[in-house]
Amino acid sequence: MSTKLKNHILSILLPLAILLIFYWVIFLLPNKLNNAQTKDLALSAEKSREVLTLSRSYLAQEKYLEALKLTELLNNAYPNNHIYLDQLATIHKKLKNYKEQSKALEKYLNVAPIPTEACSQLQEAYRRQNKFKEMIDVCKRCLELEPRNGDLIFYLGHAYELDKQFDKAKEFYQQGVDLDPNYLDQSVGLARIYFAQNNIKEAEKLLINVLEKDQKFVDALLLIGLIENNKKNNIKAKEYLEKALLITPNYLDLYLALGDIAQEEKNSSLAIKYYDQALKIDPNNEIAKNKRALVGQQ
Repeated sequence: MSTKLKNHILSILLPLAILLIFYWVIFLLPNKLNNAQTKDLALSAEKSREVLTLSRSYLAQEKYLEALKLTELLNNAYPNNHIYLDQLATIHKKLKNYKEQSKALEKYLNVAPIPTEACSQLQEAYRRQNKFKEMIDVCKRCLELEPRNGDLIFYLGHAYELDKQFDKAKEFYQQGVDLDPNYLDQSVGLARIYFAQNNIKEAEKLLINVLEKDQKFVDALLLIGLIENNKKNNIKAKEYLEKALLITPNYLDLYLALGDIAQEEKNSSLAIKYYDQALKIDPNNEIAKNKRALVGQQ
């Protein structure tokens, strides 16, 4: 057979083979997997790779339930595989199944070669469930693994703050500031604690320092706006809050703060406008719903 004829045959067969493989992966593989036994899957590394590829494809297409089904097959077959646990947690987060997300990440924390990679997502999963004790616990465990990790110090300070253990929160935020004065979230967290404990002078000192380093640091603008409101200086408060809103238009707390000021100034229609905007961002936010309801009754 001539080389020219061989090349011609290959030019026909190669695209056909690719088409058949594509058809098998998209249409036949899912059906084969539905009928597969977990023990068979565990014995086949090749099949596991195929399942992982398909599940990632579903995930990229936002077909989360399909991706979940395949990833659970992998996880059942290989319960200590951190790659599958990570993907399982990612899918549960997309589905807003935060309880299941935290379960997967707790397992990841025990088996992954670099367990602290799960810490950020795990503490956030507990926060979304309002499980602040569990949030504190996981942050402490993570910090034991990397005692000088600024992010982990911040997470622990924030967890104590949410649990209203303000002295403990202050301890870790201060530790974070001492470790890295340019980690501005630590300074703002510390300022929030001072504000909560009515130490306005120390809170303002920290916030002024933050805004000197970054004039567009939204959390600092929000907090200094709240402080000005607390001091009955609403003109200045609105200036800070509106500046922050220009930077981050979908920040719910800014609308709540501006709505509260409008309420103080007896401007109910403006307060309703701000609270309604907050509810557009998060229709299930209880604080925004309660504030909106109170204005509607007046």
